Amino acid sequence: MIYVFTGNGKGKTTAAVGTGIRAVGAGLNVLMIQFMKVKELSSEYAVLSHIKGFDVVSFGRKGFYLPEEKLKKKPELIKMGFKPFSEIDYRLAEEGIDYLKNAVKSEKYNLIILDEICVALHYRLIGEEEIKPVLLKDRENIDFILTGRYCPYWLMEVADLVTEMREVKHPFHRGIKAKKGLDY
Repeated sequence: MIYVFTGNGKGKTTAAVGTGIRAVGAGLNVLMIQFMKVKELSSEYAVLSHIKGFDVVSFGRKGFYLPEEKLKKKPELIKMGFKPFSEIDYRLAEEGIDYLKNAVKSEKYNLIILDEICVALHYRLIGEEEIKPVLLKDRENIDFILTGRYCPYWLMEVADLVTEMREVKHPFHRGIKAKKGLDY
């Protein structure tokens, strides 16, 4: 099965992690591949790294990055600390896809979580042609959970379950920063 947790609301990664913990509890092996994140900066990693059968790898770098053209259109994002993508971001995304392909070939995992892959697809760090064949070919043997805002239409079409987290109110819009332990 292919599950998608998307939308602009909070809780996409949290829902994926919760499902992963449930899977480990049922005796399954789980891999979470994080795109555009550094696992050591996510508080959940402090716990997940101790759970046998729940592996986490990340392919991102510290900070918040967006395409340069988006930053030019919204200079307030630069003031908030966003920086433009560089070749490093494309290379890390490619390494993440290579890792995914090797993990699938290994047949070690029953569930693979692709955290923030929807964002990486939206900003074209990863192309549809790189991920779609993997999902479609291997969905018979492996369940996949894909998270992130901006889920592309083609992914919603091939997914078996799509849940959209919808933001109703968020403290970020009042200038309140994310809280460690609750938001990351």
